[in-house]
Amino acid sequence: APRLRPAALLLPIFALLRGRPAAGDSNFGRPNVRSASSTCASVEFPWNGGPLDKVYVFAKRPDDLEFVQWGAPLPTRNLGTDQYTGVSSYRFLMRDLPAGENFQVRISDTPSLLSGDVSEASETSTLLKTSTVPAAPSDLQIHRTDLRLNKQQHDDSVCVDLHWSHPHPQLHQEPDDVYFRIRWNTMAEEAKQFCQDKVGEISRSCGTPLGSVTSRLPSAYTSICGLRPNRTVRFEVEAFTCDMASAASHFQAVTPTTAPNLVMTSVTSPPNQESFAGFRPLAVLSWVPEDNPLIEGHAVYLALRDLAAIRLLCWVPKGSGGHLEVPIARKNHTYSEDTLLLRDYWNKQQVHQEEELIVATRSAVVVGGVKQSYHIESPASSHRLGSWLVLTEAVKCLTSFEAKYPEYVTHPVVPAWTQEEALTMYD
Repeated sequence: APRLRPAALLLPIFALLRGRPAAGDSNFGRPNVRSASSTCASVEFPWNGGPLDKVYVFAKRPDDLEFVQWGAPLPTRNLGTDQYTGVSSYRFLMRDLPAGENFQVRISDTPSLLSGDVSEASETSTLLKTSTVPAAPSDLQIHRTDLRLNKQQHDDSVCVDLHWSHPHPQLHQEPDDVYFRIRWNTMAEEAKQFCQDKVGEISRSCGTPLGSVTSRLPSAYTSICGLRPNRTVRFEVEAFTCDMASAASHFQAVTPTTAPNLVMTSVTSPPNQESFAGFRPLAVLSWVPEDNPLIEGHAVYLALRDLAAIRLLCWVPKGSGGHLEVPIARKNHTYSEDTLLLRDYWNKQQVHQEEELIVATRSAVVVGGVKQSYHIESPASSHRLGSWLVLTEAVKCLTSFEAKYPEYVTHPVVPAWTQEEALTMYD
C-alpha cells in the first residue's frame, strides 16, 4: 500500500491553525462585497448546502493580523438557486464599519474560524469617507382610514391614514436602502414615535406601498390610531439610511371628530288605527348635527355583516338635517353566522347575509389655511339590521360625494332583447 508523506498529513493542520479549512472542503463560495457606503456594506456569497438563515461574519483591515468576529450573526437573504448547479446565492448587510477604511470579510456557520464551515477571504474593498443624505419624504397628506378598521372606540380616539412619497421605496439589503421613522405630537407635547423600519430587513414595519396611486413618486401609507379628536397634530416622516444619515418632512393637520352620536329606529308597522295598505317599513337614522366648520356632512354606508364588503349608500351634506329614512324589507333565513347560513342553504332555503348601516362624519382637511382636495372621516357608528334588508332600488338620495341631485341607488334589472336596447339603458 502507498505510504502517506508527512507533508500531506500536516497540510490540513496548517490550514486549521490559520483559520482556513482545507481546499475544496467548504460549502461557502468566495464572498463578494457588492456595494459599500461609509459604514455599511452589502456582501453576496455562493452556498452549496441546505437553507441558511444566518452567518457569522469576520472582518479585518489589510494590515491587521487576524480576522475578528463582526458582531452578532447576521440574517441572510436567499437570492435564488442556480437550476443547473444547485448552488444558492445569499446576501447580508454589514453595519458599523469604520468609514474610509479598506477591509476584507470571511464568513462561517459557527462563531469561530477554527471550526465549522469557513469561506476564503474576499477581495479588499474600500468604504466611503462620508455618508450620503437621503431625499426627504414629500407630499405628506392625511386621509380617512378604512371604515372596516376605524371602529368607534371606548375612549373616543380616532384614526387617520398618513400618506407620503419617496423616490426609493424598495428594500434590497443594500447600503443605500432608505428606511422610515414616523413621529407625531400635539401642541405643547413631546413627540411620540409611532413606527420605525429595521435596518437590514427586506420588509417594512413602517408603511405600506401604494402601487395603484398615480403620483410623481412612489407612495406609501400607514394607519395611525389612538389620536384625540379635533386636535391639531404635527406628523413627521423621517427617511434614514444604514449610515444613520437622515432627512425629515413635517405636516400639520386637525384630526377627525368623534363617531357621530346616532340613533337608528326601525319602523316596521304603521301607527295605531292606520292601514297596512301602502305602508313600507323603514330604518330611520337620526343624529344631532355638529357645529364644526370643518364638517362637510355624513356618509352612510351599506355593509354585509362580518364580511369585507361595503359601499356608499347615501351622502348627506351638512345643512340637510340629521335624518335619513331607508326602506327595508324583512327576509327569512338572514344571518351573519356561517354555520346558520350553511345549515339553511343545505336545507334548500334561500339565505341572505345580514346587513348593517355604517355612518361616519366627513370633514375637510385644511393645511396652512388652504382647504385640500382630500378628506378625512370619523370612526364609524355601526347599526345592525337583523333580519331586514335594505331595498336599494327604493332609496333615493345623493349617491356620491360629488352628486348634486338625488337619484335611486340601484335600478331594477330589465332584460334586454337586443344590443341596441341594452345600450339605451346607459344613455
